Amino acid sequence: MEIKIKRANQENLEYIAKIFLEESNKKPYNQNYTPKTIKVRVKDMFNFGSIYMACMGKEVIGFIAIAGEGKDDIYIDEFWIKTEHQRNGIGKKLLEFAENLYKEKGAKTISVMTSRKAGAFKFYIKFNFKENEEEVILKKELK
Repeated sequence: MEIKIKRANQENLEYIAKIFLEESNKKPYNQNYTPKTIKVRVKDMFNFGSIYMACMGKEVIGFIAIAGEGKDDIYIDEFWIKTEHQRNGIGKKLLEFAENLYKEKGAKTISVMTSRKAGAFKFYIKFNFKENEEEVILKKELK
């Protein structure tokens, strides 16, 4: 079945929240969102950027949320594909869609943050993302 990419709106919040909740709480991410906190997070994504959904028929099977519209550097805020639809080219299609759309809008770069342990790291490397030598994430244990 053909995959279509559509811009999401508030009416799609439940579908996006469901995918986000299910996928982000799995290993290696273990983000521990709840249904309530995930909806707040999705509303924030709508407020600070745009969300594009991958649809197979009427089913939403993934999404990419982009922040920084109108700037030179856009940012992939969240990017999730349902597990059963991964490794079928859907992530590639969504990423290429976002890259082309924002290149047309004048963006010069696209950034994302992920863990080296995540499958997403290899995915981004495959699509020519490079580790940023200028910025580092620092972490401290609170005891």
